[in-house]
Formats: sequence, structure tokens, C-alpha cells
Amino acid sequence: MRTAMMGAAALISVGGYPHAAIAQDNQIETIIVTAEKRAADINKVPVTVQAISGDDLARQGIRDVKSALPFIPGASLAGETSQGTQVYQLRGVSTGDTTGDPTVASYLDDFPFSIPGVPFAAPSDLFDLQRLEVLKGPQGTLYGSSSLGGVIKVVTNDPDTSAFDVRAAASFGAVSEHGYDYSADLMVNLPLDDTFAIRGVMSGKHLSGYSFVPALGIRNGNNDDTVTGRIKALWQPTERLSFLVSYWRFDDQQDFTNRMDGYDPPMINDVGFGKSPTSFSLYTGKITYDFDFATLTSTSGYISRHNGLTANGCQIDTCFVAEIPGTSNSFVQEVRLSSNGDGPLHWIGGVYYQYGESSSNTLFHLTGISNPDIFIDGLSAVHSIEWAGFGEVSYDLWGGLIRPLVGIRYSSVKRNLIQNSTTTVTSVPPVVVGSSDTQAGKNYHLNPRFNVAIHPNDNGMVYFNAAQGFRPGALQTAANVAALQAVTGVVTDIQLKTDSLWSYEIGTKWSLFDNALNVNGAVYMIKWDEAQYQTGLSGIAGIVNLGDVSGHGIDLQIAYATPIPGLILQASGGWNSTTIESINPMITAGLPFLHNGVQVPNVPKGNFSLGFNYARPLGYRDLILIADATYQYRAKESDLATGLRSGDLNIISFEIGVEKDAYQIQFFADNITDERGPSLWEQGRMIVPRPRTLGMRLSFSPEL
Repeated sequence: MRTAMMGAAALISVGGYPHAAIAQDNQIETIIVTAEKRAADINKVPVTVQAISGDDLARQGIRDVKSALPFIPGASLAGETSQGTQVYQLRGVSTGDTTGDPTVASYLDDFPFSIPGVPFAAPSDLFDLQRLEVLKGPQGTLYGSSSLGGVIKVVTNDPDTSAFDVRAAASFGAVSEHGYDYSADLMVNLPLDDTFAIRGVMSGKHLSGYSFVPALGIRNGNNDDTVTGRIKALWQPTERLSFLVSYWRFDDQQDFTNRMDGYDPPMINDVGFGKSPTSFSLYTGKITYDFDFATLTSTSGYISRHNGLTANGCQIDTCFVAEIPGTSNSFVQEVRLSSNGDGPLHWIGGVYYQYGESSSNTLFHLTGISNPDIFIDGLSAVHSIEWAGFGEVSYDLWGGLIRPLVGIRYSSVKRNLIQNSTTTVTSVPPVVVGSSDTQAGKNYHLNPRFNVAIHPNDNGMVYFNAAQGFRPGALQTAANVAALQAVTGVVTDIQLKTDSLWSYEIGTKWSLFDNALNVNGAVYMIKWDEAQYQTGLSGIAGIVNLGDVSGHGIDLQIAYATPIPGLILQASGGWNSTTIESINPMITAGLPFLHNGVQVPNVPKGNFSLGFNYARPLGYRDLILIADATYQYRAKESDLATGLRSGDLNIISFEIGVEKDAYQIQFFADNITDERGPSLWEQGRMIVPRPRTLGMRLSFSPEL
């Protein structure tokens, strides 16, 4: 039974549609999400949220968030130095690729992967995942700062006290013109009694490099090896009380980076060996108590993260040598109380605290033809303390026909930048900028949310949502500001202004024809004031207040469980126009290709996906045939540093295999046409899709 449901489910979920499983009678079953920090049917949540089940991600061979984003309307990769440093954008709200706070909040279970001045999303392996949730639009009231564009939540399986369980998977793939990918995963769930259980997960993978490094005679330059693991322990001494603790470890070792100097073939112009490692350790705890009328939840977490960059290469008309190690730490505590029951009044309220710090030691030498030589020797550290109180309340009118909601969050963010750095520009005469002081910044913000949901019947809803999000103003060193001006001509500030964003959205969700057809759609507009963006070139990067931005767009998802047993059709897509409305004149002076009316950098105008999934019994020894195919399209986007535009992406993938009881074997072809892109430009270098890969996946998941 389980395998038949999985086989029919996979495409519709992974294809960006927010449902988890297709039953054998071709009805689309809904999934429970925690988008509003309480468990709810996804079709009853009055915001645009997508959820993809962990089983479906595993069956499609999707191992990370980046691989799932092409199926999500309005989402795309905005930056990627290496495998552990991805940056994402939602609905046209983008940011920098290496520095500055993110615009999309990233969560591992209940822990916000938020580190001051670091835009990277949470890197994690998605094996033994419960679901992936993507919330679109500002989520400031419940999720706080740096959620202007939305929230991405990786929700893993908790220990199960009822039964022993084990799962295993392995894969192997041949990368066109290069080496081989391979991976192995194992999960063990061990209940010690009916109140206590432990769940452990271990994963390892090797990704073949696909870049040529001519100066060093290397064919597979950006090889990558990742080892991840987590262990969770659950104790439920009573039906009301539970304790959950976990430890996570992520360790990624990558040669060179994923930034290319050529894309056909992919090529890196480095003249010395490079590396870009990333690792973190995460400790979390969660306590819940059910008071009948409400549930009290306390979540705590501490993360220690390390990253580095060693590079020696040339780009456009400049060459550089860089050694940049960095460390980050963050402690987060949240306590919230949310209402229970089926009454008309629903509410949630809580308090939030975060202490974070991020430091780096930069040794950088840039030589150029058109630019002066630049030497940077700098140490900087950012310390941040945030306090917040938040709440939302809603009430069912006329038996639930209409549910108005209002929410608010008050945040206080205080940051200090400690700097000891020197920048030397070898102009005539030479310019030396030194800084060895402390900069302080304070940000106070009130984030409201207003929502009205209309439920004309049990099959659908229409909702209006207006919400605000914000980011604290960034702090950067005087030496960095001087280097940015020398390379790009852009004048910026040590302390930037806070940016804030209002979003207005009308959406609808419908399940029709006995839940065989599901349609979700939304139209939205945004107003983004003092947008903070990163720019730079050849390793020199800084943050600017770009100016005011406005945008509008549409998201649409359709899934149809056809009358043909086991055949599912799916389509999803998004379009947006997000343009600069009032640019900072100092930005145009240095980057003349940026002006009012142009699409903001790192944001494609649109993306969509088409696909089918088919599952049917073969009539031989209980074997089930499974097959699916997907087509992904993503439009061009531009680089803030150079104005260079990426290519249109057209990627086709296909899978076919069989299932029997606890076993599954699949043969896959990813990026069949060997699309080269490039996917995007970053500071004059480019990111390209992984080359065509042919391979096989095996999985074992017995029903014990």
C-alpha cells in the first residue's frame, strides 16, 4: 500500500504542489503544516505556503533545498559560493550572495538559521525529512526580521516511541565529461519504552567536480564531499508534557568554489589551489505542555558555524589572492502560547530573544589593469542582540464563513561592529584607509499583519493578506567601503538604513471534483523601501541602500489526478515584475546600467515547471512501475556588480524504476539536454547548472 501511494505521489509534491500523497483512488490528500506555528491543514492556512513531503523528495533524489526551488513559483537561487553557502530569493526580494542579512528566513525544525551579517540559508541533507515548507511574502509577525520575502522551513522527523524503524538509501551517477556522484544514507529509530525514543540519521555524499582549471591541469575542479548527521531524543512522561533535544552536524569540504569564469565548458581561471569549506554544529531543545485551552512551547538552540575561502585566480581584467576564514555563533530562545480547541477564537503570543556574533579575518590582494592594486588586511566582528514580542488573533464569524486576523510584532535589534582593518589603494598618490573602532547601530521596528479569509464551502477559500517585514541596517568596515569605491566607483556608508517591505496579496485555494483537481493561485504587489543589496567585483564586496523598489506578480499551481489510474499531471509557475522605483544616485554613478525602471538584480521575471507521474502494477510478483518526468524553465536575471545577464534555463529530467514491498530501484537522467546556462552571475563570475548526470538510486524502508 505504501509504495503505491508513494509512486503516485512523487511528482505532484516535488513539482511544487503543496500536497503530500495521492491515494490509490486518485484523490489528492492534504498535508499538515506549521506555517502559522500551529498544526493546520495546508488548505485552511490563509497564506501562500507550499509543502513537499520527505518521501517525495527522497524518491525524486532531491537532496537539498536548492534542487527543490525550481518547482516553486517565484523562487530561485540568488547566490552560491560553495555547496554550503546558498542564498535564495522569493517573489523578487533578493539580497547579496556573501554578506548582509538574508531576505528569506531559513529554519531547521524550530531553529532560525539566522546569523548577523550572513545571508546563507541553512545547509542540510534532506534524508528522513518530514516535509519542506515554503512560506511566501513577509512573515514578520511570527518569524521576525529577515523574512521580507518569506520563510523556508526544513522539518525533520521526530523520534517515534511506538515502533522500531530503519531506512537506508544509496545512489550512484556518472557526470557528463567528468567524474562520478555517489551517496549513502541511514536512519534508525529506536524506542526504549512507550515514553522515550531516539532517532539517528547519517548521510554522506560525493559530488564530482565539473569545472576545468587549465592553469593547474585539473579536470574536475570543484569536487565536493559532505557528511551530515543528527540525533534526536524524545521523552513524553505524560500525554501533556514532552521534551525533545537534538544535535546536528554538517561538514562540507569543497575544492575551489562553484563560481566559474566560463560556462561552455565550465572553467575556473585560478592559478593556485582553492577551497571553500563550511561546517556547523547545532544543539536544540523543545519543551511543550498542553493546558487544554492552550499549548505552551519553549524552543532553544545554539549554533556554531565555520566557513572559509582560499582563492588565487583572475577574473575579467583583475587577479586576486584571498584567504578569508570566518566563524559565527548564535543562541536563540522563544516561548509562545497558542490556543487549542474548535472554538471561534484563535490566538498565539510569545517572546523571542537572540544573541549572535559573526567574525572574519580578511587577507586580500587585488591587482588589475584598469583598477589600482588593493591590499586589505582586516579583522571584523559583529555582535547582535534582538528582543521581540509577537502575537496574532483571529475570530470565526458566521460559523467560520469569514475569519479576520490581526497580528503584530515589536522588535529591538542592537548591533556593534568591532573593526581593525587597513585598506591600501596603490593610486597616485597611494591611499591608506585604516579603521580600528567600534560602530553601533540600533533598530526598533513594529511589524503588523492583516488577513481576511473567506470560506464559501469546504472545498475552497479566498484570502487577503497585508503584511510587513524588515531587516536591520547593515554595519560594514570603513576599509571595506573604501575598497568598494576603488573597484566599482560606488559610494556607500559604514552604517546602512533599515529596509522594510509591505506586501499585499489576494489568493485562493480550491479542491474540486472529489479532490482530484487542486488549484492554488495568488496575485501580489510589494513596496520595498531603502532596499539593501550587496555589490562588488573580484572578491571586493560591500552593501548599499539601492533605493526604493516596487513589484507585482502572480503564482499559480495546478495538479490533476486523471481518470487514468496512477497518472498525475502537474503545472506550476510564477511571474513577477520587480523594478527599481527610486534609485540612490550614488549607485548609478558607479553602476550606470542600474537605473529606475529596470528589474532588480538576481531576480528572474518568471519560472515554471511541467510534469507527469505514472505508477501502475506490472502484474508480476507485486512489482509496481514508477515513472516521472519534469521540465523546468527559469528566465534570465542580471548581476548587480556588472549588469551581465544569465541565460534562460531549460532543464529536463526523467526517472523510471520499480518498487516491491520495502525495496525501490530507479534509473534517472538529470539535465538530459546538458543545459549550461549560466544560471546566474555573481560579481563578474557565473554559476552553472550541474552537467547531465545518468545514474541509479536504491532505497530500503521495511514496514517493521
